[in-house]
Amino acid sequence: MSPFLEHLEQGLARCELRGVRLLVGVSGGADSVSLLRGLLNLRESCSLTVTAAHMNHRLRGDASVADSAWVETLCRQLDVPVRVVELDVAAEAAANGIGIEEAARGARYRWLEQVAEETGCTHIAVAHTADDQAETILHHVLRGTGVAGLHGMKWHRHLPGGVILVRPLLDISRSAVIEFLRDLGQTFRDDTSNLDATFTRNRIRLDLLPRLRTEFNPQIDDALRRLGRQAAELHQLVEVIARDLLHLAVRHRDPHEVRLDVATLRDQPRPVVRELFVQLWRQQDWPRQKMGFDHWDHLADVAEHGRATHLPGGGEARRQRGELVIRFESR
Repeated sequence: MSPFLEHLEQGLARCELRGVRLLVGVSGGADSVSLLRGLLNLRESCSLTVTAAHMNHRLRGDASVADSAWVETLCRQLDVPVRVVELDVAAEAAANGIGIEEAARGARYRWLEQVAEETGCTHIAVAHTADDQAETILHHVLRGTGVAGLHGMKWHRHLPGGVILVRPLLDISRSAVIEFLRDLGQTFRDDTSNLDATFTRNRIRLDLLPRLRTEFNPQIDDALRRLGRQAAELHQLVEVIARDLLHLAVRHRDPHEVRLDVATLRDQPRPVVRELFVQLWRQQDWPRQKMGFDHWDHLADVAEHGRATHLPGGGEARRQRGELVIRFESR
């Protein structure tokens, strides 16, 4: 077995992928093609049922159409069922006032989840590699992240509809991907948009990381991934403590209002209190899109000092007779 397949098999075990129906996102690029070919090599030993899916984002004109045709041909040659869809991502981004990258990512995951449900797949596999993980962590640092953002992409997570998204290539480098495909004699598609310097991720990959390797630390990728693993371990501990603390602190809960015992929160470490609020928002399904570090930290201040505050999404938090009252009228 090749080193690539050995590492992929380990990734499958980490994602608990055995005896499942798996939908694989295939763009036609080296990473996703290596994932598809690797899974097909391991599907018998891991008892996998594999289906492919490809989205044409209509961002590169004829090249996008050619990518779709290429993926369909590859899947036909490999005898893999494939679903293909075309979506005008640029129009969706403009309609929602968001960036192209955000629109494409959101549309892709929503569609993949829909296809997974239609085809009876319990898991969706995407081809993020170790290189992508390092880029993601550095990107989060540049944007100003907390500990949660430092751990980068997770090996697996539940999507809103219950399907599990998995990333079994997260420990495999892009160079190992290319070597695996070369040994197979397998071609792939080059996406010219990956060279577009208007996208932040591309500038990080093509400019910033090479400069950091050359001028500061040749092992910067490993250092970033190590930082991510350590942050994930720390955040997991904080999550457990915050969950237990939230259970103790809740005095009243309904869809619109939660009242927390202030005394229970007193003298607790600030990171734990911030994480408690993150978990509360998630449990209540309150709007989190515009909630950032400063908002979570300010809520901790309100709990400690009693200053009322308005929250993104129409919420309000205030101290009242030994309780922190958080209310969303419209929820």
